[in-house]
Amino acid sequence: MRFSILVAAVLATGLTLPALAAQTLVPAKSRLGFSFQQMGVTVDGGFKQYSAQVNFDPAKPETTQATFSVDLASIDVGGPDGNAEVRRKAWFDTAAHPKATFTAKSVKALGGGKFEARGPLVIKGISRDIVAQFTAKPAGSDLVLEGGFPVKRLQYRLGEGAWADTETVADDVHVKFRFTLTGKPGQ
Repeated sequence: MRFSILVAAVLATGLTLPALAAQTLVPAKSRLGFSFQQMGVTVDGGFKQYSAQVNFDPAKPETTQATFSVDLASIDVGGPDGNAEVRRKAWFDTAAHPKATFTAKSVKALGGGKFEARGPLVIKGISRDIVAQFTAKPAGSDLVLEGGFPVKRLQYRLGEGAWADTETVADDVHVKFRFTLTGKPGQ
């Protein structure tokens, strides 16, 4: 069984943009995934359902508004047993905490089409500030944001009890995302 944890975190993901968004996330062209080590073996997983409210202009990143929400029950760690396990109380506790969110509080250009978003990632009611680095590239009439960020699963109480042993499941989780946006940023 694979017990993936984390990352919804991602939720987060990756980066988020707020509510009066002019751009729309294109789920069919987007993905939100993560990887971690379990007993020394890399495990990859992802989330199938997430949404975003986005207003991002690469020419004016400081005006960004973004919020991402991840349906934690949509996690896929490669099999039904692992998927059921990570929904339980010791992991994501999706009955009590069905969503993870990330809200970009600041976004700045790093140069060369690279950006950095900072803000709170909330999982299981626990809020921690994260930094997500990403690129922004046009793809036809769309804009593709691709990047990632690290998460320490134990900071979010992901894998409690016997699962807190980092020899079994590592504390480090890497969230990776590719969000395709359509539409123009509003002013």
